[in-house]
Amino acid sequence: MPPASVPYSYTPQAPGGFPQQTAAPNAWQGYPSTPGGYPAAGAPQSQSLYSNGLPYDWQQGTYGYQSADGSLVRFQKFLQRIGTEYTWIAGDGGAKDFGINRIELAATFGIPVMHNIDTPLLITPGFAANFFEGPVGDPTAVPRGPDLPGQVYDAYLDMSWYPQPFEWFGAELGVRTGVWTDFDAVNSNSVRILGRGLGVISVTPQMDILIGAVYLDRLRIKLLPAGGLHWRPNQDWDLYLVFPNPKVRRRFQSVGNTEWWWYVAGEYGGGSWTVDRVGLSDRIDYNDLRAIFGLEFETPTMVRGHFEVGYVFDREILFNSGDPPEFKPSDSVMLRAGLDF
Repeated sequence: MPPASVPYSYTPQAPGGFPQQTAAPNAWQGYPSTPGGYPAAGAPQSQSLYSNGLPYDWQQGTYGYQSADGSLVRFQKFLQRIGTEYTWIAGDGGAKDFGINRIELAATFGIPVMHNIDTPLLITPGFAANFFEGPVGDPTAVPRGPDLPGQVYDAYLDMSWYPQPFEWFGAELGVRTGVWTDFDAVNSNSVRILGRGLGVISVTPQMDILIGAVYLDRLRIKLLPAGGLHWRPNQDWDLYLVFPNPKVRRRFQSVGNTEWWWYVAGEYGGGSWTVDRVGLSDRIDYNDLRAIFGLEFETPTMVRGHFEVGYVFDREILFNSGDPPEFKPSDSVMLRAGLDF
């Protein structure tokens, strides 16, 4: 099954990286994952723990029936998943504070490629609203203060494909395009193209080596190398040790047919938008690093949810106009929750 991923950096899961979430965080925050743990850009889904499907014999994205001759006829589901995710980064809008409230909605559709229902093309339209608190800045001062609009938006279309030409070799491919803007300053810089490509070499049935790159299309960082090790030593552990969004999780509880996992993850977060800064049309980047602890659950019908607590550090806001060049918010905490089905 294709991997899932981390939030509004194209950290591969559709709603992270919902890119999140099962194996990798929402996202490949650099290559924004979609909320909830979708297979959008770069994070493995929980199904990856089981090479032949989940133990309760349910395969995501397909359904079937038994024909008169006893054979199983399988079909590809068109609507794969629907999900939502909410992220809160604390900040009261003070001189060194910058807070964010983000809500994201997405749906993933599957289209068979060359009649292969096991590796469909996954198409995910999504929309996110980001509400900013701060930073405080005087737009009339010289140099100008770091003023921002109250909200910015992401409207995107993500396409992902996980071909498996050989048993020992596959790939994770994705491209995302759309507009990232406050809708007051809409220009050619509002349209961005994000992407990722990784080769997957299966060393053993439990271990894969991934190597490739993610294209973020941000002001300072355009391209990041990506790669690492995805190891599933048994059905209770899933170690996705892949830069830039590693995630390690462990199953700790079964309640009825619902599986519960805890996990720790790292994330490169942020985004880039065109904005109107009180008469000045500009493009801004917000970048940060995140250390995350979370809980998630999965049901036999693949209803999934997650709740996370994170520490957000190394934060920066970059201004393409150079007025001011950058702003460094204080470290903060993050709460994030998502649900997809």
